[in-house]
Amino acid sequence: MRLITLLLFFLGYLNVNTFAQPIRLDAHTPHHNLGKALTYFEDKNASLKLSQVISLEKAGKFQQGQKEILNLGNTKSAFWLKVEYLSVNNTRDYLIIDVPNIEHIDAYIPVKKGFIHRRTGALYPAVPGVISTNNYIFSLPAQAENTGPSSIWLRVKTNNIMLLPIKMATSENFLPGQSVKSKLQAIYIGVLLTLFLFNIFLYFSMKDRTYLYYSLYVFSLALYVVGYLRGYSYLLGNNFKMFINLYPHLLLSISSISCILFSKKILNLKTTLPRAIQVCNFLIGISILMFLTSIAGYKSISATLAQYISISSSVILWTLGLMAYKKGYSPARYYVLAWTFIALTIIAAVLSMEGIFDYHDYSFEFVPVGSTIELLLLAFALGDRYRSIISKERITREENLLLVQSQNQRLEEQVADRTLKLSESIVQLKDSNAVKNKLFSIIAHDLRSPFNSLVSIFSLKDMNLLNLDELKMLLNENKKSIDTIHNTLNNLLYWAKSQMEGLNTQPSAFDLKLLIADLVLVYSPLTQLKGLRIDLELPDNLIVYADENQIQLVFRNLIDNAIKFSAASQSIKISLTEDHHHTEIYVSNPISDARGPNIQNLTNPNTFEASYGTGQEKGIGLGLHLCREYIKANGSELKVKLTDSSVSFSFQLPKINS
Repeated sequence: MRLITLLLFFLGYLNVNTFAQPIRLDAHTPHHNLGKALTYFEDKNASLKLSQVISLEKAGKFQQGQKEILNLGNTKSAFWLKVEYLSVNNTRDYLIIDVPNIEHIDAYIPVKKGFIHRRTGALYPAVPGVISTNNYIFSLPAQAENTGPSSIWLRVKTNNIMLLPIKMATSENFLPGQSVKSKLQAIYIGVLLTLFLFNIFLYFSMKDRTYLYYSLYVFSLALYVVGYLRGYSYLLGNNFKMFINLYPHLLLSISSISCILFSKKILNLKTTLPRAIQVCNFLIGISILMFLTSIAGYKSISATLAQYISISSSVILWTLGLMAYKKGYSPARYYVLAWTFIALTIIAAVLSMEGIFDYHDYSFEFVPVGSTIELLLLAFALGDRYRSIISKERITREENLLLVQSQNQRLEEQVADRTLKLSESIVQLKDSNAVKNKLFSIIAHDLRSPFNSLVSIFSLKDMNLLNLDELKMLLNENKKSIDTIHNTLNNLLYWAKSQMEGLNTQPSAFDLKLLIADLVLVYSPLTQLKGLRIDLELPDNLIVYADENQIQLVFRNLIDNAIKFSAASQSIKISLTEDHHHTEIYVSNPISDARGPNIQNLTNPNTFEASYGTGQEKGIGLGLHLCREYIKANGSELKVKLTDSSVSFSFQLPKINS
């Protein structure tokens, strides 16, 4: 029994010490990972010091690395690694941790008197002796000849999945080992940048949100893959590098959300698969949860969610694309091919992270290369979708071309007609403006003069320069001016109201003969003064249907005009003719050639000329203008008939048969 115990102890000693040979560094050292040549120890509380760790290693507590790239899992533990090497050619040597996103790295490098401590990582600025780019390169001191192996102690800790590709190189083989990887990364960075710029330009040109979602997907995924996974965030400054390493899954969640929105649009799920909208909304909700856990600082939880979301969303979106394609939606073919590729890539990457597959250098390129090819295929899907849209639009344009051509002639005719009407309106506007200017010019002259005369009379009276008889004489002489002012102001008020409020006609049934008889009584003082007689040839119960107030104003102006233009001792005649539905009313008065009105002033609706009656009564022509407007508002037209001996105004009104 004692012999077996000694044998087991000896085999354990051989396993820990004999098989862990020092790494030999010379010009022929291959540029590969050294995980199997390392030993490591898990510090679960992340509290051990270097001296304690050295003691634990001497006590045989370290484990031998079993994989070329150590996969230490998603844990809060710190890991101590021992790297034992022998420099043969006495050249400059380097230790390379060939991954960008390890948060805390402490390297204890041996010198003659103890160790040099170098601290770096994704959350630290650059320090002397360490080249921090998209990996961490430690410059090792030169070894004296025949000094034997040296041991480097590494302490690493990260709040994420810890993959450790560790390499060592001499100055002769350092640069060649980096060149192939750099060229490959430059290719997919260039492809991603081109895709983003091209599609964001298409969005601003076409305003199609599909291109916006695709551009956001490219941009956020490129930042995550290139900036975080491949570590090129250092190119944008130390602060950006530390931010993206603190919250990498912010970018991944934005990428996931924009990808799902893009998928909804390009697959036209509202039409092809309406029930799938709920599935997409669920995936968006999980991505938002990843966003919140990341921004809250739970990086480990976010990393776990990222794995599950990546696998589940790739499988689900691939399935939706396949279902849409089976339903005859042709743009989904490139989409299905893209997600077939990326789904296999993500599954392989996740299984490698979980330790099911071995991780190699090329495993780090799964996601960058796979996502680049996926984005290229999705760009083809966008192009195929655009081609389908253009094809449908071309067919629609051809179908509409005949309709457009058939409407062109009609539109041209309408344009010509409207142009003619516009020209007429412009002429009318000019005429109306001229009428307005002339009207106010007449008002300013004809109203101001009588008022000035009255003011002068009363000024003389106040100065006691007039006796009572002289005052009566002057007032009697100005009576005509006062009547003119009253009539003119009355017409002006009606005209101004019609211009501001528009004509508001409110027809009703009323006795026209009674209205005219009342007006004849009102004008009897004027007719008696000139010795005139008004003959009414109207039947009883003459019921018409019109706006009574407007018709009353019409008759006031027509009777006033008739009195003004009639010579003394003449008669004014108001008569009518009628049919079954209408009554036509005539207001006629005799004229003489010397006193006769100008026919142009009577018939032109845009003329406002001052005129003088037989007794030098003055008017401004506004009354006839109001008559025309009010008669038109009541559905008729003012007609003028002028002969050598008389003038007659007439218009029709609808009557109500009793």
